[in-house]
Amino acid sequence: MSISIMATRNDEFNILKSDELMIGGYASIEIVDKQNDLITLKALNEAVQKFMSKPEYRNVMTNHSNVQVGEVVDSYRDKTGRLWKTEVDDVGFFVVIKLRDDIEKAKEVGRGIRKGSLRSFSIGGQALQKSKKTHDELGKYNEISKLELHEVTICEKGINPEARFDILKQDKGEDIMTNKLEKALEELDALMSEVNTLRKEEEEHMLDEKGNPRETMELAEEMADDDDDGDRDTMESSEYMDAETGKNPREKEEKAYLRTLDGAGNQIGEPADRIVINNGKPTSSDMPVVKAFGNNELETLDLSVSNVEKAYEAFRQEQLEALAYDNLQKSFEARFANEKNSRENTLAKSQYDAASEIASLKDEFTQLRKSLTAEKETILKAQEDSIIKAPSIDDIASMDWSDIHRFVGGNQ
Repeated sequence: MSISIMATRNDEFNILKSDELMIGGYASIEIVDKQNDLITLKALNEAVQKFMSKPEYRNVMTNHSNVQVGEVVDSYRDKTGRLWKTEVDDVGFFVVIKLRDDIEKAKEVGRGIRKGSLRSFSIGGQALQKSKKTHDELGKYNEISKLELHEVTICEKGINPEARFDILKQDKGEDIMTNKLEKALEELDALMSEVNTLRKEEEEHMLDEKGNPRETMELAEEMADDDDDGDRDTMESSEYMDAETGKNPREKEEKAYLRTLDGAGNQIGEPADRIVINNGKPTSSDMPVVKAFGNNELETLDLSVSNVEKAYEAFRQEQLEALAYDNLQKSFEARFANEKNSRENTLAKSQYDAASEIASLKDEFTQLRKSLTAEKETILKAQEDSIIKAPSIDDIASMDWSDIHRFVGGNQ
């Protein structure tokens, strides 16, 4: 019983040449793929020999579709002299492919390859012999020992994680042109999207509330109403026309006295050629901006109301930004100073040697104690020397007057 297979790998192929886009890479390797299948090298070798024996059937498809976008070739030698061959080697089935350039689908595939979105291979065919195997490292899997190869497919991400290719040849000029075409197509898509939006709005306008087409008479009446509104505006304007000049005096008055808003949102009005800045605000005044010169003499400056307003708003924003920057700087400086002090205190605490300081205090206390003891002994000795040794009554009784005089004289 034959079983259809689509073994896909994720290892990248090489772009060998791009003006006739040539790519190469492993389409299948002897490993267990995501479908839990393993195609042996022997099975691949036999299938590839039969597949390559008839050039007209060396199909290269895209995403297993029915569109042939290229062909498998025997070999290709790149500009460095390296020869790339379609063969089954010790690793797996290496394939060299030449992309078509005569159909749009193949051109799309070529653009995807250059962009890197298409970099995987997949093979399609029938498994003629398939058996279940068990391996200590691979576990349970299906071994395909004989198959019939029908196609090689270019896809985004395949089942076999190692089936990827690289560009072997490409033309830089063609690549640049492709990028320009893609950019032009993107711009065209954006333009068409805007056109479709406008068309949709127009179609919605042609429908009533229930979604039914509006009658032609309704649209005509709506257009007539719009015309009536325009005529009414014209009539109201003509009521104020001067009979002699044929002009509306209100229009002249409005031009002479323009109303606008200053930076604080206050409405101001002034002649168009008389504007001064008062306390940071554009205000009306008969005085020129520059003393001794009329505003009309400043030919290089536009001192219209709107222009002065714009200039003031820009100036105001600059001042606000400067104030904000100053305030932030002060806040950041205080914050940084606190952070610095905190770090310094933490460092001082970590480096504090309490044992050394205690030992030093003990030494000082010992020296103080010795000093106090010596001073005490000196005081006691002095006190002892100053004590008068009085004779007893018996001694006095045995003394004559000369002994008594000597005793009293020695203790004075």
